[in-house]
Amino acid sequence: MRVRTAVASVGIAVTAVVGLGVPAQAAPWKSYGGYTTKSKCIDAGQQYVREGFNEYKCTYAGPAIYPPYTLWLR
Repeated sequence: MRVRTAVASVGIAVTAVVGLGVPAQAAPWKSYGGYTTKSKCIDAGQQYVREGFNEYKCTYAGPAIYPPYTLWLR
């Protein structure tokens, strides 16, 4: 009985150590809105990061698309 418990404990410990070595997969980027200027996009992204998102990026879609800046969060 004690041997079984010891083997189970070692198995759990090995699984935990191996699990720590694997990096977490990054979440995919999600679009959260369009902005007319890059500064407004950056302001909104910084606010979302303060509220708990990991990171943001603002991309420029070009002058043919309105609004031209898209906010991406993950």
